[in-house]
Amino acid sequence: MPFRDIVGHRKLVALLSRSVGRQTLPPSLIFAGPPGVGKLYAAISTAQALNCLSPLTVADAESGHPMVDACGVCAACTRIARGVHPDILIIRPNDKGNIKIEPIREAIDRAGYRPFEGRRRVTIIDSADGLETSAQNALLKILEEPPASSVFMLVTALPDTLLQTVRSRCPQLRF
Repeated sequence: MPFRDIVGHRKLVALLSRSVGRQTLPPSLIFAGPPGVGKLYAAISTAQALNCLSPLTVADAESGHPMVDACGVCAACTRIARGVHPDILIIRPNDKGNIKIEPIREAIDRAGYRPFEGRRRVTIIDSADGLETSAQNALLKILEEPPASSVFMLVTALPDTLLQTVRSRCPQLRF
């Protein structure tokens, strides 16, 4: 799902697109907002824009600034959309709604390696408010000193449930 397919949130989408184009995207972000508003789609679109093989450059309708968007049809974009790209990891809560420390440790280990076939490794933690305290504490070091080729995106409807130390290390985008 490229940025152009996201309904609403034009200012946030434009900000993400410009950041990808200028290579100034922060290494860790919190996508916060009500459930079902499109935060996860925006995170996946950002991963596509970062790793697209044929990125498009279009002018923003409001500001005229150049924006980068994924093509949506190349091999990388389609694999990301299907959830099978080797450099994109989406961590979801278990049946109880929790995210334990083991998948976080695996994500931290993977982030230390160079991307396998894309330009950036992207870890998306969906429903990050389900992170157990031990998992949040494990994330602190990588959020503070992330590898240059990795991006962490925490998607949550309840950002205040995250530890203050986690929130302080990640710019927050409110949807």
